[in-house]
Amino acid sequence: MDQSAAVLPLQAPKDVSIEDIEQELNKIWSSKGDSVAARAATFTLVVYESLDDALLLPSPTVEAIATQNPCRVIDLRSKREGSADDTIESQVAAYCPVTREQRSSLVCCEYITLKAPESAFVRACSTVASLLIPSLPTFLWWQGDLDLNSLLFQKLVSLSNRVIVDSRGFVNPEEDLGEMHLLTTEGRQCGDLNWKRLSSWQELTAQAFDPPDRRESLQSVDRVTLDYKAGNPCQAFLFLGWLASRLGWTPAERVQTQEHDYLIDRIRFQTQAGGEVMAELAAVPLASEMTQPGDLIGMRLTSSDIHADACTVLCSETTGCMRMEAMGGAQSCVIRQVAPIEHDNLDTLLAAELQRLGADHLYEETLVVVDQILKLKH
Repeated sequence: MDQSAAVLPLQAPKDVSIEDIEQELNKIWSSKGDSVAARAATFTLVVYESLDDALLLPSPTVEAIATQNPCRVIDLRSKREGSADDTIESQVAAYCPVTREQRSSLVCCEYITLKAPESAFVRACSTVASLLIPSLPTFLWWQGDLDLNSLLFQKLVSLSNRVIVDSRGFVNPEEDLGEMHLLTTEGRQCGDLNWKRLSSWQELTAQAFDPPDRRESLQSVDRVTLDYKAGNPCQAFLFLGWLASRLGWTPAERVQTQEHDYLIDRIRFQTQAGGEVMAELAAVPLASEMTQPGDLIGMRLTSSDIHADACTVLCSETTGCMRMEAMGGAQSCVIRQVAPIEHDNLDTLLAAELQRLGADHLYEETLVVVDQILKLKH
């Protein structure tokens, strides 16, 4: 989010009946006449939040979208099923970003916030569809438990051009990654904020083999070690899937064990040349507050060919570097520390996804390999 921007409420959130939402939004703008506030939109963002929140206000991340994108936000907030009242509570509002440099017109966003049990949203999907801006793309940001069998999820996906998730928060990581793969095979355009967090790791890995003399050694890599903060293996699987998809490795066997305090996943790959690669994913119980559960903290690539200049170590923390370097070996290693992404926050990652339309082929090819890994018996 642009730190120099503030969000100005053009209209404070106002309770309305769901049937009067569009009419009330029109009133907001007609009341301003030819003022400095302009009504504009480049897309519709439908947000599903599985929250039990008493306040019907845009969440901080959703509100931050207004500082970067003129759009209409339809924020669906799910409350617990079984309450006596399953009516849909609704509010409308308009917010405008104001920067220091801005002196003329404001381009503002419309917010429609709906709160109800999930079953009520299912019944009201036709109403949600009527609130989408015609001829503009619709993004679905799904923040609940990923379930392709959910009727609400199915209906919202059918209304959307692109589905955005954050696998860092997946409740059932392996199953949910498989469901993301299934979505892409059905032709759905998908984005994952957690995939974007891997960009520095991918770039540094590629740069380590840019020199011509090291490039030849890349095909000799036959050992991969990945450490991640225990809690969610999605980043580790996505990084390994990306690496394997680039180098043409096919998953052949998977063994999962508990060793001391570490959950270890060992995956054996077959190479196109008929060789084998062993990958080890270790869930490290790390107390550091610098990382979130599931974040990569160390990566090591090595080769059993003593003549290959392939040894490469990436790490995000001092502890990660120490463990990777302690593995030793006769070869000297290229060692790089992965700096935190400068704008690795939910607002900025989401804003970047909202600029994209079209399939992310690299992500889709990665999910193919990840799905193959996860389907192996272990």
